[in-house]
Amino acid sequence: MEKSNAVESGDSGHSSDMPDKTQSNAGSPIVGESFPLMDLERNVVGWESETDPLNPRNWSNWKKTYLMILMGIISTLSPLASSLVAPAIPLTLEELNETSLVLGSFMVTIYILGFAVGPLFLGPLSELYGRYPVVILSTWTFNAWVLGSALAPNMSGLIVMRFLAGVGGSGVMTLAPAIIADVYPVEQRAATTSLIVMAQSVGPALGPICGGFIAQELGWRWTYWVLLIASASVTVLMTFFMHESYAPRLLEKKAQRLRKETGRDDLRTALDQNLTSTQLLARSIIRPTQLLTMSPIVILICSYVSTIYGFMYLWFTTIPTVFQETYGWPTSYVGLAYTPMAVGMILSLFLIMKTNDATVIKLTKKNNNVYEPEMRLPASIYYAAFVPVSLFWYGWAVEKKAHWAVTVVGMLPLGFGMVGIFLPCQTYLVDAFGIYSASAVAASRTFMSFFGAFFPLAGPPLYEALGAGVGNTVLGLIALVMTPIPMLLYKYGGMIRRRYPVKL
Repeated sequence: MEKSNAVESGDSGHSSDMPDKTQSNAGSPIVGESFPLMDLERNVVGWESETDPLNPRNWSNWKKTYLMILMGIISTLSPLASSLVAPAIPLTLEELNETSLVLGSFMVTIYILGFAVGPLFLGPLSELYGRYPVVILSTWTFNAWVLGSALAPNMSGLIVMRFLAGVGGSGVMTLAPAIIADVYPVEQRAATTSLIVMAQSVGPALGPICGGFIAQELGWRWTYWVLLIASASVTVLMTFFMHESYAPRLLEKKAQRLRKETGRDDLRTALDQNLTSTQLLARSIIRPTQLLTMSPIVILICSYVSTIYGFMYLWFTTIPTVFQETYGWPTSYVGLAYTPMAVGMILSLFLIMKTNDATVIKLTKKNNNVYEPEMRLPASIYYAAFVPVSLFWYGWAVEKKAHWAVTVVGMLPLGFGMVGIFLPCQTYLVDAFGIYSASAVAASRTFMSFFGAFFPLAGPPLYEALGAGVGNTVLGLIALVMTPIPMLLYKYGGMIRRRYPVKL
């Protein structure tokens, strides 16, 4: 498949003067992916063959599965840390001699602000130095700042530590989808991505469930100690058993070895962009910002998923107050209110795992066996309708003081619809930007995290001014207005990508 330097649809970064000697992914029915083969006569370093064991696409199923298990566990723990302390807000404020509920909410959401900052440089750095060093370093950094949170002497120190922990924790959140793209072909990504997105989505919903009991029985500091024990254990396994998966980095290492062995300084990889290290670093760092400001599809996707993400965290930070004041629940029980949301997420993920890849293969065959990234989006069209329904339901159940069961069940459609939107949209970005998928995901995570960090700060004033019913109706109407976005991108996304390419 011919590539160009103007990237908006899976550009592999080939220079225009490179020979077009590539392999299609072995056994793949999808037309649109290609990988460079070795051609020393033209000074090009690539894979030895379609079955080259160094190519991450050819790793054994066991090796891929082991990698995904590690990614799945740490992808659960990182976002779980964002909401784990939500039920403990009153206890934390009391011990640290604070009274402001807005400050308590900020203590939770500052972690998400770290998620916004980290991807801006962690994603691009992984495209320069490889996935392994960035994931490992960022995850150990996350552990260090979780330790700092457990020992924080005051609210200011706790807020700083949680922000830095969020920066470190954003590494795996940003790179897990890119690693999936490294090791799996297009038609296998949705099922695998579903597991990672399940971890990243269910983590915030499980956090309050676990955190409520831990804080009530052991104290709020133990929420951090338990998190640290679990995360550090997984990080040790990652450090020793994870392998580099980024093809351009692997080929560059191979080219460096061959230059040394053969004395041929003219050898270069098929993905070489003929730039200095400084130029590559600068281009990598600005790439997510380029996508956020110059790519219409990234702007639309990010605006939509970020709004829904912000609504979710607004709920996370206000649910403890709602259920303690309206229904008289103790701290240990408040976390259980998040259970229906988690159930909705899991149901949605299983449905997507069963249908998304099959839908892609079906649509590809109808399109003369040519794959388009927009084929990921049809499912989101239907899931989008569940989000405003949930916002209306929950808001008015709280407003009218309906039975607690009616209120908590009203959260299920939000979890169901949210994951049904997030997963296809994230896989769409991964497929559309190819080897630059980490930058695309970084752009998305940054936008989402800003919304997740600041939307919740509007929760207490919003409910105080308008009440839960009208307040959530406003949110529901915003979600309703944005519902057509997946349909519009499914129909016109390809045309938009071709008309407004971004040179990366």
